[in-house]
Amino acid sequence: MKRYVVVETLDQLKAVSDSLRLQIITMLVKEEYTGKQLATLLSLSPSKVHYHLKELESHGFVEVVRTEEKNGIVQKFYRAVAYDFKVSDDLLPSLREDSILLQETMINHLRSGINRLYNAPDESFMLFSDQEDRPPAIAVSSELRAPRKEIFAWLTKYKALLEELSEMEDRYLERIAAGEAEDTVENFFMVTVGFMTNERYYVAEDDSLPDNYEHQPSEFNKIVVKKKKEGNGDEHSGDK
Repeated sequence: MKRYVVVETLDQLKAVSDSLRLQIITMLVKEEYTGKQLATLLSLSPSKVHYHLKELESHGFVEVVRTEEKNGIVQKFYRAVAYDFKVSDDLLPSLREDSILLQETMINHLRSGINRLYNAPDESFMLFSDQEDRPPAIAVSSELRAPRKEIFAWLTKYKALLEELSEMEDRYLERIAAGEAEDTVENFFMVTVGFMTNERYYVAEDDSLPDNYEHQPSEFNKIVVKKKKEGNGDEHSGDK
């Protein structure tokens, strides 16, 4: 499977600007499926799934990787051609007029993240175990009001940090290939979605904790609170 497929035509853009088709592509990134298997997983009719598969195949997003005969019927197993999209500069005028591709792509990122979250092992979420056993994890939802210019500048720095993650993997794989490191077969999965909106949901008249509680220093975005010490020196702690 390739890293990128380039969306070069308006027909390709329209073909992939559909939430169900993006969901199908995501499933076919993970592993190969027949149309019937996809229909079962998606609780849809096989004819509907086959229609969308044919559209995706004709526009170069999925392909048949193998066939298998069962009870005299030839089954086609499909797989995504790539797991990431890049849009040709020639289509930028179309993207300015129609934002659906970016919206659906973001939604598909979230769907994929939810699916992987539910299927991850319990060991992925041992946030309060001993430090040596604790897996890296982050969960943040936030809003902020700032000029677009400053947000763009911050995004540039954030993208550079994401590049550092990619370089970290490259170095690790090189050490494994050279026999200098053991392959732990562990992956860090992260979804990032951000956009500008006129709506604001996270508004509080009072940002303080209830009386006698304070934030416990933590890397988990302040999800731990601790009851303040009482006059006799006793203290109680709790997690939220």
